[in-house]
Amino acid sequence: MAHPPETTLTPSVAVPSPSLSDNRLERSIVFLFFALLAIGTARIVSTYRVFSQTFDEPAHIACGMQWLDRGVYLYEPQHPPLGRVSAAIGPYLDGSRSVGRDTFLTEGNEILYGRGTYFRTLSLARLGILPFFWVASVLVWVWSTRISGKWEGLAASLLFTSLPPVLAHAGLATTDMALTACLLGAIYAFTLWLERPTLRQTLFLGLASGAAVLSKFTTFLFLPACAVVLLTAYWFAEKLSGRAILQHARSQIKLFTLAGAVAFLVIWAGYRFSLNPLPRKQTHLMVAKIFGTEGRLHDLANQIVETPIPGAELIRGLRSVYYHAQDGHHAYLLGEQRRRGWWYFFPVAVAVKTPIAFLILVGAGVASLLRRSPKRLAWRPWAPFLCAACILLVCLPSTINLGVRHILPMYGLLAVVASVGAAGLLQMARRRSAYGFMLLALVLWHSISSALAHPDYLAYFNEAAPKPPESVLVESDLDWGQDLQRLSEKLAELRIPEVTIGYFGSADLARHGLPAVRPLLPDKPATGWIAVSLSAFKIEELRYGEEANNALSAYSWLKRHQPVARIGKSILLYYVPPGAAMKQGPSPALFHSRSELS
Repeated sequence: MAHPPETTLTPSVAVPSPSLSDNRLERSIVFLFFALLAIGTARIVSTYRVFSQTFDEPAHIACGMQWLDRGVYLYEPQHPPLGRVSAAIGPYLDGSRSVGRDTFLTEGNEILYGRGTYFRTLSLARLGILPFFWVASVLVWVWSTRISGKWEGLAASLLFTSLPPVLAHAGLATTDMALTACLLGAIYAFTLWLERPTLRQTLFLGLASGAAVLSKFTTFLFLPACAVVLLTAYWFAEKLSGRAILQHARSQIKLFTLAGAVAFLVIWAGYRFSLNPLPRKQTHLMVAKIFGTEGRLHDLANQIVETPIPGAELIRGLRSVYYHAQDGHHAYLLGEQRRRGWWYFFPVAVAVKTPIAFLILVGAGVASLLRRSPKRLAWRPWAPFLCAACILLVCLPSTINLGVRHILPMYGLLAVVASVGAAGLLQMARRRSAYGFMLLALVLWHSISSALAHPDYLAYFNEAAPKPPESVLVESDLDWGQDLQRLSEKLAELRIPEVTIGYFGSADLARHGLPAVRPLLPDKPATGWIAVSLSAFKIEELRYGEEANNALSAYSWLKRHQPVARIGKSILLYYVPPGAAMKQGPSPALFHSRSELS
């Protein structure tokens, strides 16, 4: 079956190249791309020592270190090892080792604090995530260039490497940037495979898909959904009949099987080619349910399920994710706290956490795609938008709503769409110069908005977001425990001898140079200097209200006072004079240990 040639956009959208020789033009574009990449890298690295650890970073470092140092992956299976091992490589090469604490959070903290080089170790861990930012940036550049053109590809790179959510999570020792790079690579590889299913493209697809699975288990949700959408668009664009589709599928089944085998080997390698049995308790219960509690079939089935298999950790991890999704996770949105989320959580998060100029360019890209009226639908230019929309749609029923980071791969895809919008505006600028000024204004607006957010990319909200931002989102979209060191420096500057703290995070308060610390309880009014994290203020007080069946806010006594300062973007600092607070009655302590990561 003939495949359409690998072309870029139709001539109605493509923009002629500048009047330079091809070689000079290529060198100029490559130089400018790497300049943008260097600027983005410098912005990311400059945040390393500004922020103390976010909630999940020590857990990821501990799991990655266990994989490197002890050759096992036992602390927590809910995340695959790729991003975690990448985060642990730097500290490992610097001499850090596993300690053997009972939980991954205490283990991670011991790795970070144990040698007295906290920020050095944390920075080395964060440095391990930087290559994923580079890979994602290259993919955005290459994909945009194939679809829109060389200069438009450069525009996509400018937008992507300056997106605050991307800069934020590229600077943390977590798994979200790894997913962004690897899933983007897998989707791009699938589009290439659809165009020309050669052995080379098949191997690329297998490697990229395996890496995506090793980065985060949401790949099992995102990648098949995107593949189905792309296949449907391809078959529709090629106007294939049902019989032709079946023949096409049969002709490619061997190559697709090979891609699956390569992906399996990559995943198994990620788990150190381990051979282990599935969890005995669960498998024995399953056998008893199917075959009864005794008999020859029961005994044979038990022997089979106890046989070591490759990648048993993967199955345990998927099972853990399943039960986490069934149980839900405490989350906050628009003044409400829920355990099982909202269908509109991620659309709201994207709307307030994304620069407005970027969203406008994405809209212009969709409009440009819709304006085309070729005889045959060009599925390639639509592929990034279709996949971005698919990722958003499959997340709508999610019961785990913990931040825009969970759909971070969308931004790489949308940057490609935005480049189509830039190409369309540039094309229309030939007829009316106003469109050229509009494009320039949007790029400047995006760049200035991003620059003004430095270094608080994690807590970025666009100009249209309601004020204060904690009325919309908290946790990893605003307060993930990152400002503890800033609080310590502020208290030292003010020479405050004692502080009452309600901190949302995993850092050890005793190791950040704080003065004497007392815990802040939800309905126990305190006086003097009080520091409270916004996530504690919002999520924990609502959780307390549910558990205590109390109509009063856990912090109604504190809300009568105005904060003296906001530390960074996520901690409020109060001073309550003696006798000014009013007691409301006894309650359990505010703080709960958090054992779930996602």
